[in-house]
Amino acid sequence: MSRKGVEKKRAGRAANTVILILALAVMAFALYKLIPILMDYKQAADNYTELAQEYVDTADVDGQVEEGYDWAGVQIDFDSLKAVNPDVVGWIRFDDTDAVNVDYPILHAADNDTYLYRDMLGERHSSGSIFLEAMNAPDFSDYYNILYGHNMKNGSMFGTLKKYNRDENFYDANQYFTIYTEQGAFRYQIFSYENVADDSEIYTVGYAPDEQYQALIDQMVSGSMKDTGIVPTNQDRIVTLSTCSSSDTIRFVVHGVCIDQKLYGQ
Repeated sequence: MSRKGVEKKRAGRAANTVILILALAVMAFALYKLIPILMDYKQAADNYTELAQEYVDTADVDGQVEEGYDWAGVQIDFDSLKAVNPDVVGWIRFDDTDAVNVDYPILHAADNDTYLYRDMLGERHSSGSIFLEAMNAPDFSDYYNILYGHNMKNGSMFGTLKKYNRDENFYDANQYFTIYTEQGAFRYQIFSYENVADDSEIYTVGYAPDEQYQALIDQMVSGSMKDTGIVPTNQDRIVTLSTCSSSDTIRFVVHGVCIDQKLYGQ
């Protein structure tokens, strides 16, 4: 090989070495950014897992199917929860917590920012908390309530709700969730899920059981990605679960209508 050829080969090796070093540097930087995020996800998930284990008794209902599901058998220790944080106003739980990973306390504050990036223990996490719209009554006495939760990539918080959007058959096996409060347990059936603008009327609360409320319900039904065959009336109580989507101005929402309740002491 000529001297010129040797020098060209050396230059090629040097260029490859530089490219390799740059690639490794990019990977190292990516890991440097990613590892704290993953650690944050894990810490938040661990916190909520411990809360569920400590304050929720599901011994009487785990493993049961819908036909025989004793949904009112779940026991929540609200006295202990509120001793940790008095902003706890409820607990939301889907029947199959493996398929729909929603099993969390519900927080309520004077604004919608307090628990956006803060968990029940007051620790800052990107996943935040599941929280009730600030303008809603904390005892869920309103006809229409909104719960917010982040669409986390690891499936925590409201991250698994996107399964309804991606697979219409998912709804058939996961139609029900329950909200537990100090006053009682309230059973909901999902009747609609849709993408909405972040300034949609969906985010207005304070409805009375009148024509305006019925118009909102009809809008939810007509906008649903799946025709569930369920059409609530303005006498029904509804909860919307809201989470973000890939667009900054679009939200994915799941609407549930209360189909049963068990008030404590009755």
